[in-house]
Amino acid sequence: MTNRHTLMFSMLAAGILAFCLPVAVSAQWGNPQGRYPDRGRYDDRGLRDSVHRLDRLAKDFKREVDRSLDRSRVNGTRREDRINEQVHEFRDAVGDLKSRVGNGRDLNRSADQARRVLQQAQEVDRIGRRLDGRTSSQWSQIQQELRYIANAYGFRYNGGYGRNDDWRRNDRNRDNNDWLRRIPFPQ
Repeated sequence: MTNRHTLMFSMLAAGILAFCLPVAVSAQWGNPQGRYPDRGRYDDRGLRDSVHRLDRLAKDFKREVDRSLDRSRVNGTRREDRINEQVHEFRDAVGDLKSRVGNGRDLNRSADQARRVLQQAQEVDRIGRRLDGRTSSQWSQIQQELRYIANAYGFRYNGGYGRNDDWRRNDRNRDNNDWLRRIPFPQ
């Protein structure tokens, strides 16, 4: 008799686990609100921290580009001056955004500065990938912050991919909420 109760209890526990497992998995792998800026959600502190990281990265990038150009073939040419000018304008735009974003709660207050940063980044993008490995690595870190900021403001940023940032929103299979549709039921 005890074996029968143990067997029934085991089957009941397995059934409950089978029904609760998809819910638990989607809760683990879902996108908690405020963690990532996807679909227009963002965290105030996350935006402010991202802008501060971008400011630090842009400062380091400017210094590294200047150092890299001084050791390249374009040293002393007008091309070096143009590249340094573009990177300087990008750094200034990031500094303006940092001073304007404040605590990150009022996006309308700093939207123009964010748009200017993204436009300057598009111009710098062409040169950021052509320099040495260290500078290219710094540029890819900057692009991560730029994507976060662009998503928070709802702007488009083509940074390095040649497509708009809405590619994630159009991909329905990446959304973890439709797990039920992916279960193969017999027809």
